Parts: sequence; C-alpha cells; structure tokens
Amino acid sequence: MSKATQHLPSRSSRHKPGLVPTVAAYQVIMLVVLTTIGIVMANAMKKISDLATNTRDEVLPAVVERQRTAVNLERLGRFAETVYSSKNPRLRRQYKLAAHILSQDSVFEDDHNINTQVVDAFHDIDKIAQLRSKQDRDQIVADNILLSFAPGSDNAKGLLALNQGQRIGQMLTQADKTLSRADLNDIKSEFENLVNGYSGVSQQTVASIAKARSFLVQRKVILETNSQCETLWNRVNISLEQMADNLSINAAAKADTRFTQIANEAKHAIMTGVAAACALLLALAILLYFAHRDIVVPIIRCVQGLDKVARGDKELDLPKARLRELEDIGNAVTRSAVLMTQLADRTQEMQKANATLEAEIEVREKTQHELARSKEQAEAADRAKSDFLAGMSHEIRTPMNTILGMADLMLATELTPDQRQYIEVFQSSGEMLLGIINDVLDLSKIEAGEIGLETTVIDMEKFISRTHEIVAGRARQKGLDFIVDTDRNIPSHIMGDPVRLRQVLVNLIDNAVKFTEEGHVCLAIRRCKNQEGGCLTFTVMDTGIGIPAEAQKQVFQRFTQADTSTTRKYGGTGLGLAISRRLVELMGGSIHLESSPRQGSTFYFSIDFAVAEAPQPQPKTPLKSLEELSNDLSKTTANVLIAEDSESNQALIELYFKNTACHLDFATDGLEAMEKFMAKDYDLVLMDIQMPVMDGYEATRKIREYENRQGSASPTPIVAVTANAFKEDQERCLAAGCTDYLAKPVSKIKLLQCVGRYVLPQTGNSQANTSP
Repeated sequence: MSKATQHLPSRSSRHKPGLVPTVAAYQVIMLVVLTTIGIVMANAMKKISDLATNTRDEVLPAVVERQRTAVNLERLGRFAETVYSSKNPRLRRQYKLAAHILSQDSVFEDDHNINTQVVDAFHDIDKIAQLRSKQDRDQIVADNILLSFAPGSDNAKGLLALNQGQRIGQMLTQADKTLSRADLNDIKSEFENLVNGYSGVSQQTVASIAKARSFLVQRKVILETNSQCETLWNRVNISLEQMADNLSINAAAKADTRFTQIANEAKHAIMTGVAAACALLLALAILLYFAHRDIVVPIIRCVQGLDKVARGDKELDLPKARLRELEDIGNAVTRSAVLMTQLADRTQEMQKANATLEAEIEVREKTQHELARSKEQAEAADRAKSDFLAGMSHEIRTPMNTILGMADLMLATELTPDQRQYIEVFQSSGEMLLGIINDVLDLSKIEAGEIGLETTVIDMEKFISRTHEIVAGRARQKGLDFIVDTDRNIPSHIMGDPVRLRQVLVNLIDNAVKFTEEGHVCLAIRRCKNQEGGCLTFTVMDTGIGIPAEAQKQVFQRFTQADTSTTRKYGGTGLGLAISRRLVELMGGSIHLESSPRQGSTFYFSIDFAVAEAPQPQPKTPLKSLEELSNDLSKTTANVLIAEDSESNQALIELYFKNTACHLDFATDGLEAMEKFMAKDYDLVLMDIQMPVMDGYEATRKIREYENRQGSASPTPIVAVTANAFKEDQERCLAAGCTDYLAKPVSKIKLLQCVGRYVLPQTGNSQANTSP
C-alpha cells in the first residue's frame, strides 16, 4: 500500500449512523411534512368547493323562489287595493277573481305559514268586495231618498213648512258629503234637536221628517261599512307588506350568510396556507442545521483529511464503507436539489389556487346584484312584449280598417257577379286576418294574467240558439250535419261569462268542422255525473280525420297542430285550442281529448257554474238600420271634427258620411285638432289616439281643460277611434276624458250608430257604449 492505508473502524465509529441512512431519514421527514400540509390544504379547498356548490344548487334557487313569492305578494296587494278603492263593481269583481287565482298559486304552498296568511288575506279581500257591493246598494237607496227632497217635491215642501226647514235641507246636503262618522253624529244630533221641538205639524211634514231621518240612518250605515272596509284593507295591506318584506330580508340574509361563510372559509384556507408555509420554512431550517452537522461537517473533515494525505502530512484512516457513503452523498445532494425544485413548484401552485379562490369569491358577491338585474330585465321584457303587441295591433288594424270599410262600401254599389265574388273573398280574408290578430292578443293577455272574466246571467236557451246560429252555416257549407244535444235537466240560467264560454265552444266546433269531410258534428251539454247545481259538461264530437296518439299531447300548445308538414291540407295558426285550454282553466275547469286516426275526435270540459234565477225582462230600444240612420243624419246638421293622420282612413270616413248633412273638419294630429276645437264649436269629435306631434290622449286632456276654463255647461262628446284593442287602452281613453270608444276596424253602421247617439235630437246623449 501507499500512504493511504485502510484500517478497521474504531469502536466509537461503529455507533455513528452512516451518511446515506441519515440523508434518507431527512427525506422521510420532509415527505411527512409536505404530505401533512397537502392534506390540510386539500381539506380546506374541498370545504370551500362544497359550500360553493351548495350555494349554487340550493341557496340561490331558494333566494330566487323567495323573491318570486315576494313579487306575487306585491301583485296580490295591488289587486286588493283595486278591490278596496275602485268604485266600478265590474272592475272589483275582475280583480277579486284575479286575487283568488293568484292566492292559489303553487309558489305559496311551499310555506304553510305564508299560504295560511295569503288565504286569510283573500278572505278579507272577498269580504271587502262584499261590503263594497252592499255599500253601492245602500248608496243607491240614500241617493233615491235625497232625490225625493228635490226642489218642488212634496218632501221639500213639507220641510219648508217648518221654521228651520231650510236648515234641515242644508243638513241633509252636508250629511251626503261628509265622510266622518263624528261629523255625521253631530248633524244627526242637531237634526233631532230641531225636529223634537215641533208639534202639531201636518202629516206631510211628519212624513218628510221621517224620510230625512231614514236618510241620516242610511248615511250612517254607509259610513260604518266604509270603516269596516278600511279596517280590513289596512289588515290585508300590513299583512302582505310584512310578508313581502320578510321574504326579501330573509332571502338577502340567507345569501349574505352563505357568502360570508365562504369568505371566512377562504380566509381560513389562506391563513392555513401561510401557517403551513411558515412550518415548512421552520422544518427546512431544522433540517439544514442537522444536515450541516451530520452530513456537511463529516464531508468537510473527510476532504480535509484527504487533502492532508495528498500533501503527505498523514495517512488516511478511511474504511471502504465511508468511501461508498461519499459517493451516496453526491447522489443525495442531487436528489435534494430536485426535491427543492418540486417544492418551489408546489408553492407557486398554492399561490395560484389562492388567487383563483379570491376571484371566485368576487364572482359570488356579484351574484346577488345579478339577481336583481335579472328581475328588472324580465319585467322590461314583459313590458316590451306588451308594447310590441300594441304596436302590431295598431299597425295592422289601421290599414285593415280601410280595407274592410272600402269593401263594405263597394258591396253596396252595383257590381257584376264576378266583382262581388272578388270583393267578398278579400273581405272574408280580411276578417280572417283580424280573427288571427285577436287570437294572438287574447293569448298574450291570458299569459300576462290581464284578462278578466265577466260574471252575468246566461240564458242557456238563448246562448245555445246563438251559438248554433254562428256555426251552423259553416257546417252546411261543407254538407255536414250539426247536432245540438242538450240534457233536459240542465239549469235554465247560470252565472258566467257568455262571451268567453261561446269563444271556447266556437273554437272547438270550428276545428271539428274544419277537419271533418263527411258525417256530422255534435255539441252535447250534460249535467255532471253525481253533481248537483250548475256543474255542466260540454262535449264536441266529430267524425273527422282524428288525431294520432303521439300528437294529442301537443295540440293544446301554442302554434301547434297535429300535422306539421309543409303540404298539410288544413290551415290555421294553432292558437285556437291553446286559447280554449287557457280560458277553460280560467273558468275553473280542464279540457280533455279522446281521438283515434280516421275515427273522429271528442273534446270535452266541465265547469261548475252557479245557478241563477231568470232576470226580469228589460225593455230594449231597437237599433236602427243603416238606411234609417243615414236618413236621420241627412236631416240633422252637425259639425264633426275628425282627428286622423291616415289619409286613407280620412277618405273612408268621408265616404261613410257621404249621404248625411254632417259637416266634417279633418285634423292630421292632436295639436291641430285642439287648435280647430278652440276656433269653432263642434257637436262631436272623433279622436284617433296614435298621431304625430300630439297623441289623442294629450289632445283630449287639453280640450277638457279648455272647456273647464270656458265654463262649458256640458262637455262636447269625444269618441276615441283607435287601433289599440287592449282593455287597458279603452280604460286609458275614458280616463283621459273621452266619452266613448270605438276599436278599429270600424264599420259604417257602427260609426253612424255612435254618431247618432250624440247628434240626433230624438236620442240625445245616451250612455256611452264603451265596448270595442
């Protein structure tokens, strides 16, 4: 051997661990530390992910549902306010029905407490409606009593025979205007003090005093009824407002709590990451210390010893095992470098995860604001839909008015058979297009919840006869037998909406006639089995082509037909059955279908009507024919102002008045109409609503203001002639000051009948006909 000789290790060196086992131990420790930190961070991230998922799947839908419930409560409150404040009995009935339908919405059934309070609120609304109806009847009685004291009447003369008779008359007028029960009690006390002092008066005076006393009693009953209505309304309003506010507050609180919980968990995860990083640095420092002591220092000593041996200072006492460990140390250092690189990568990943988590928290915080914006957008979309339909109605009805009007005028002239046939074809086509427009508007109003049902007495014999008249001609044109089979046990009179019920039956019968080539169509009306009262089942049967089973589920959907091929034989928009289904449901029933291909179809529905007594016959003024109206108007000179921006409609109206003595002035916008009205006296104004510069609403209001400033004894009749067909448009016209309302297209007979009501001296200003 050379200078470097090998010797067996001493006793003390055998008990020291080798370098490689030491490095392996340090690696195990580092792996345990990293695994622990990873598990802690993974648990924190999983908890945040679970909270976020639960918020998306459960909390946010619950918040939206509560907001929807709050909106429905607000709508119910508006219905209740209309029932409380409206003086129109028909409007009160419509809004009470709307409130009843809304109170049965499934959204309230999820919460028993809310459902109970909503049911109680509707009971109060129903009570308010009953009290208002009673108040109307009491008011009529009170007005009749007060009218009996008109100047010159026996009651007025009886009071004037007393010393304080004139004061008593003033007290009756004051009592009719007072709205305070305390004031009414003061008036009644003063009245009793006055009349108790009289003695030896005539029998007529005694009767007048008794009549006056009954008037004061009736006024007291009216004020007490009004007080009961106000108490019920306050209870309904407070209850609904509190429920709506509580729902909104609870929804916001629940969302805020959940988002706060997510934010807290995120902060906890961040703090855990920081703590883990600190623990990792501390572990690294400890490991570096022990690595320096157990690895680096021995290596340095070995290197120094080797250096001394190389210089010949001393011999190296180095076992073979130590030499192998020096080689292992180099490998361990290399693996440590790789481990440090991986640790740095993990740290960067944790930083990216923290940044992603913070961004997700910001997104979650914006969700609440997006919910509110979504609600506003939905309401804006609903308003845009209504505006679009109103615009569509106006733009189509305006030229349709001219087309159908000109067709009527042409049919009244001498025509060849071919010309008459051509005109009848485009007239019937125009009426068919008008029917489609009405179907679209009906469906839109039904879906928006804006359609109301009228409740009136239906004479079943007349109702069935009129329905037969409408559809029998169409069946005869196709060579079909139309059969009406009525149960003898059905009530003679029921309470319901005859217009909407007839609309459903005509839709079903028209469909049956359309899809039947031979055979018959039958309308059967039966009393419901095991039911008493006015529960009726209406069935429409045909021997037509039938409907396949796979298409029966879609026939009641909008714009849907059983045959959707481009070459289908039968036309139609697919709206009739959808409208019929909605109307039947609105009347409290459900419509069903039984059919097989080539075996015919059967549509049937049942509705529980209230049985009514036959009303007392009312005398009816017969309507004049077109020739009679033209003859009467040719003898009466009247100045008529016509505000119409369409030149074709101006020409049509001028032709309508051709054989009359009426003098017509035309205005192309509302401002011109107002200026002409101020410059000349008119007997009647026909006011279009949608015009440039100034619309008909504003022009009517300006004219009424002008009349008030001039102190006019009676307002000039203003008839709104408009293509807007919604009921709210009609009410808006009347609210602006219009006397009457006509919806385009307007026929010659309808226009002249309206004019005759206001300019013919023998008829006078009769009650406005506000039906379109």
